[in-house]
Amino acid sequence: MEGELLGLNAIESREYHCEARAMGITSVCEVSIDRFEELAKNDPSIQYEVLKIMSAEIRHSHQLLTLLGKHNAEERLATFLLRLSRQFAKRHCSSTEFNLSMSRSDIGNHLGIAEETVCRVFARFQDDDIISSAYRHIKLNDLKRLQQIANHQPA
Repeated sequence: MEGELLGLNAIESREYHCEARAMGITSVCEVSIDRFEELAKNDPSIQYEVLKIMSAEIRHSHQLLTLLGKHNAEERLATFLLRLSRQFAKRHCSSTEFNLSMSRSDIGNHLGIAEETVCRVFARFQDDDIISSAYRHIKLNDLKRLQQIANHQPA
């Protein structure tokens, strides 16, 4: 999404072992690690911002590992949708109606569940009027219920 940084995990090793896929029209600004380190050494505010970003990445990774290890498919998908909702809200976009940049297959890979399961859970959420979905366009109709599912609380 807009404003995200890629490659932070390559600072120490100088090797990046991941990939990124643009899901739409994308602009990228590449900064070499040498140039980045030079800028960070000379500007403490850059160091602080990177520290905040890395802290958020660690928190996100921990939350994702917990999600994958302890939650069922409905809870994973509810958490995923709520996280997207918060990201869109931070960017001053609608937090309840947005287009998914990821396919159902990509969502399944991200959440550690089969694409068919993603489709079934989306259909169940639609049947329960928690969301409305038309291809990649999603409308969150019941944030409270989605939050209850994400937190494994009965309705």
